[in-house]
Amino acid sequence: MIHSAPAPRTKTEEFYPGFRFPEQPVIRTREYQDSRLKACGVDPALYGDQAAAGLFGQECFKAMRAAGHQVDGLVQTEQRFRQLEPVAVGETLTQRGWIEAYEEVPRGHRLHRKFEFVLKDGTVALTADVIGLVPDKEKWAAAATGKPKSPPSDPRQGFELVSEKTMTPEDVTLFSSDVGNLIHFQPEFAANLGYRAPLAQGLQTMVWMMGKLTEDGPPASFELVATFRRPVFWDEATSLWLNRGKTGFIDTMRTLNESGKLTVELMVSSLSYV
Repeated sequence: MIHSAPAPRTKTEEFYPGFRFPEQPVIRTREYQDSRLKACGVDPALYGDQAAAGLFGQECFKAMRAAGHQVDGLVQTEQRFRQLEPVAVGETLTQRGWIEAYEEVPRGHRLHRKFEFVLKDGTVALTADVIGLVPDKEKWAAAATGKPKSPPSDPRQGFELVSEKTMTPEDVTLFSSDVGNLIHFQPEFAANLGYRAPLAQGLQTMVWMMGKLTEDGPPASFELVATFRRPVFWDEATSLWLNRGKTGFIDTMRTLNESGKLTVELMVSSLSYV
C-alpha cells in the first residue's frame, strides 16, 4: 500500500525541542542488512545473526521524512550510538524519538534528534543521536569569510592504516535511496549546492568504520560517536586509520580523503564483547 507523505511543516513546527516522532515497529531483515553492509565495504558474515547497529541510523532518517520534516540538503555533523543489548536480525523493535535541542550556531541552527530502539520486554537496546546543521545561507557565507582556522596536525600521526576503498555511485545510491536527501544521489541537486558530485552519506562511512569492531565477533555493547569533518564524494577514494589505546582495543578511528584530509573521526568510549 502506498501512503501519501504528510504535508510540509514550517521550521517552527518541525524543529521545536520536545517534538516527538510517531512510534513505529522496526525489523532488520537479512536482505536489507546484507545489501547495505556490502555497499559500505563490510562483510555481512562478520555480524552473524546480530543486527548491525549502525544501520539503524537509516531508520532515524526515515522517521524524520515520514513526519514531514525536510531532509534534503541538511548537513549531518555528528552521529552517536549506544548499544546496551544486542539485537537479532529479524527481531521486532519499537522505535521512538524526539527533538532534543534546536539552537542557533554561527552557520545556522544545530538540530539534535534522539531515537531509542526498544525490545518487546520494554528494554532499550539501542539509542541513536542524530546531530546536524540546518544551514542559513547568509550566516554560512559570513562564517566562510571569517578568520581561517589553523591547519590541523597530520591526522595520520599515531594511527595505523588498516583499509582503503573507493566509493562508487552505485553503492552510495543503494545505501541512501530509501531515506531520501537528494544530495546523495542526484548530481544536479549536489551541483546546485556547490559540490562537484553527490556526497556519500556520513553514516555510510561510519558503518564501514564500525565494521572494524566486529572482526573478533560483534560487540555486545558499546558507546561511540562519529564527527563528520568533511564530505566524501560518491566516487572518491578513502582510507581507514585506527589507534589502539593502552588496553589494546580500538579507541579512535579516522578516515582520510584522497588529499590526506580528515573526513570522519570516530571515538569509542566503551566496548564489550560479553
